[in-house]
Amino acid sequence: MPRPRPIPAKSPFPRRARAASGQGGLWHELAAIVAQSAGVTLKYLPYKGGKAATLAGLNGEAMITGGGVHEHIAHVRAGKLRSIQQTGSKDIDAGGGKIMPSVGNFLPGIKNQLPFSGIYNLAVRRSVPKAIIGKIEKAFVAGVNSPAFAAIAKKKFFEIDIRTGKAADRRAAQVESITAATFEKLGVKGSHAGSELGLPTPAGFDKWWPPHGYKPL
Repeated sequence: MPRPRPIPAKSPFPRRARAASGQGGLWHELAAIVAQSAGVTLKYLPYKGGKAATLAGLNGEAMITGGGVHEHIAHVRAGKLRSIQQTGSKDIDAGGGKIMPSVGNFLPGIKNQLPFSGIYNLAVRRSVPKAIIGKIEKAFVAGVNSPAFAAIAKKKFFEIDIRTGKAADRRAAQVESITAATFEKLGVKGSHAGSELGLPTPAGFDKWWPPHGYKPL
């Protein structure tokens, strides 16, 4: 995210207005998680796509523009935007002496929840024989650790955080806990509170895991 920018005197947008890539998607959810953790309220201004939302920030239509690191990093490097935070677990060197800091620097209470962002995953039924799951896991880990994927990750500024087996189960449950709490606070229609799903609050997750009756593969 860029640094808050002054809004022109005649701008119809309120302070703390945030340009967003649509409404109800991943970037909206991530911004809501950070805002709630920081105890601030944001006014969401939905645009059609991340490029339009970024342009809104550059043009001063909003104080903050939210989206993917890949949509902002060139502007941060050029000095047109200044990063407030990103939701990876580590700072990102944008080049040219510019740093995109991890939100964990400012909100230590959510460090154990990072990184939260889009997740690429492979899933199979738990009834699949363990021998087959083991082969899939081995191939998956090898692919993620390959030079070809490393090059893609570097270009897209992905954070490689491999979770398999019990660790993957734990992370999946933690993400659902965070999402359920966020949607409940946002009042998203059709969503369910974490308590309805048998999940703890994000703050209570570490004490809750593993849940009663959990059996890893």
